[in-house]
Amino acid sequence: MNTTAKLGGLGAVIALLLTEVPEQYALYAAIFVFACSAVTAIIPPPHTGSRWAVAYQILTTIGLNVGWAENHFKPGQSGVRVSVADKPAAKRAVASAGIPVLNRDGKPEPTKVS
Repeated sequence: MNTTAKLGGLGAVIALLLTEVPEQYALYAAIFVFACSAVTAIIPPPHTGSRWAVAYQILTTIGLNVGWAENHFKPGQSGVRVSVADKPAAKRAVASAGIPVLNRDGKPEPTKVS
């Protein structure tokens, strides 16, 4: 399933859920979503085996930290921030250290034979 379809479905579900909130409480629901997003931006994600991992995943989902969000929770993965120009060199350096480079799905990218 592509990202556009996922985000479209998520947006539809959120819109449907917000229509179920009585109008006098809509502001509180919006503040709750904003607060969950702010909390996940401030608190770093727990490690993969932590008992807080599921709670953090729920918090990031409520805070709409999905897809390309900087603090989208990916258990067991980290990100190395490099400039776009340095990306190929960074991939080679990580691969030469024997560390698999993961694709968007969290699976190792196939190694290119040069």
